[in-house]
Amino acid sequence: MALAKKIDHVTVVVKDMEAAVKTFRNNFAFPVGLSGTSPELHMRFACLQVGDALLEVLQPTSEKNASMRFLTDRGEGMYALALEVESLDAAVAQFAKKGITARIQTFREGTRLCFISPEHTHGVVLQLIEYTKPQ
Repeated sequence: MALAKKIDHVTVVVKDMEAAVKTFRNNFAFPVGLSGTSPELHMRFACLQVGDALLEVLQPTSEKNASMRFLTDRGEGMYALALEVESLDAAVAQFAKKGITARIQTFREGTRLCFISPEHTHGVVLQLIEYTKPQ
């Protein structure tokens, strides 16, 4: 059985979120859904709907966000692939058995995530995300 349920979103890191959102809306007519600021993750973001997945446009707001180094070193572009998992704890435990560490974070109520280093994924920043089911 596969570890991930589906591709949740692809993240593109940018210098100017408004300009990037305008580009994707004008060129591809992707509707904008959730957008805002995440002080705990030091970023601004906008999520554009692309079929059953999202294109997340991310602008780091400080050096504390890991994507700032990517932006500085490589410039704008695809930053991460996010996969939805049923159980983040089970996924992290599977990775730990392989010597791969991942620290679980709570993004906002009902959403937990972790990142897998690109050294384990052929250069791709991989994010695993779990949405908590409503009680």
